[in-house]
Amino acid sequence: MKKRAIFLLVIAIFFFGVFEADAAALKKVKVGYSRLRISLPVFVAQEKGIFEKNGLAVELEMFDTAQPLMDALCGGKLEAAGYCAFPITFSAQLRSGKKLLYATMLMEDSAHPISMFVVKKDSAISSIAGLKGKRIGILPTYAYKAWLELILEKNGIKPDEVIIQQVAPAMTASALESKAVDAVFTNDPAVTVCLQKGIGKLLYKDALVPRYFWSPFPFASFNISKGFAEKNPEVVKRIVKSLDEAIDFINANQQEAKKIMANFLPDTQKAFVESYPDALFLKSGQVDDEELIKVEKSYKEQGIIKESLDLSGSLYR
Repeated sequence: MKKRAIFLLVIAIFFFGVFEADAAALKKVKVGYSRLRISLPVFVAQEKGIFEKNGLAVELEMFDTAQPLMDALCGGKLEAAGYCAFPITFSAQLRSGKKLLYATMLMEDSAHPISMFVVKKDSAISSIAGLKGKRIGILPTYAYKAWLELILEKNGIKPDEVIIQQVAPAMTASALESKAVDAVFTNDPAVTVCLQKGIGKLLYKDALVPRYFWSPFPFASFNISKGFAEKNPEVVKRIVKSLDEAIDFINANQQEAKKIMANFLPDTQKAFVESYPDALFLKSGQVDDEELIKVEKSYKEQGIIKESLDLSGSLYR
């Protein structure tokens, strides 16, 4: 009996040592994420153990929105972060002079809408033309204002023929319900909350930004500090591999991925995650440099960013 106890103790010590060695072998990295559905691959990679499987010990740092997330990355407080909408990323790079790599992208098309028009449930507005003279709430970003004005102009409405009003996501449903605005042009969680609470309805079921620009339309990406990547190429390779594998999982399991998302979002959003539209992410090898540069040029032409940004060699491969 005594020999058996000693044997079991030796085995336990051996396996504990192996476990300790494996844990020590994991590469530590801090990854920031925005507490929004656009960061879905990060949620899946963490929850499904994909980061760990690829040899990473990832410490996640949460940000309520993408703006402070990107400020932290460009300010050197993070090595990698995502996902963040391109206007925010481009503007942060221009302010800071920070060099970033772009790895994987969130795309928008008619089957995977992100930015949507919502009107009140009983509204008589049935088209963009019906918005003339109305008050339109928008997500408080310059990009949404620029996109809205272009969409209106394409439908014969001048910007000064409507009232454009910034509406914070948390206030969107109440603004629409109280008739403080006649319509909203925004994204999730605000859109799905309005729909699921029976306050609003979609003016169009497809995505309008890709309709008036091009489809699929690049919306956001995961970014990595170029300086960090140059010093830690193997770590970055593992991060991107993990995101690519997470995207494969999302494509094959959209509903399960949405359930995983609930573990990372605020309590007020959890009840609606399974009603979010399916997401379209492209893996690291599925986008070329021309597409990224095309997005940057488009935002410069619209005045969303004030200066040109040299993105040559910024796409991770």
